[in-house]
Amino acid sequence: MFVLCMEQRTTIQIEHKTLEKLKKLRITKRETYDEILNRLMKENVK
Repeated sequence: MFVLCMEQRTTIQIEHKTLEKLKKLRITKRETYDEILNRLMKENVK
């Protein structure tokens, strides 16, 4: 028996320059934007 847990995805609108900044923050080429954003939020939670 397989259980598949799919999280819902959404679309956000960002400016092109913001997208370019996100790309530069990647640790690896395979890192997703969601992973980048979560890493940044985790690092900056007080």
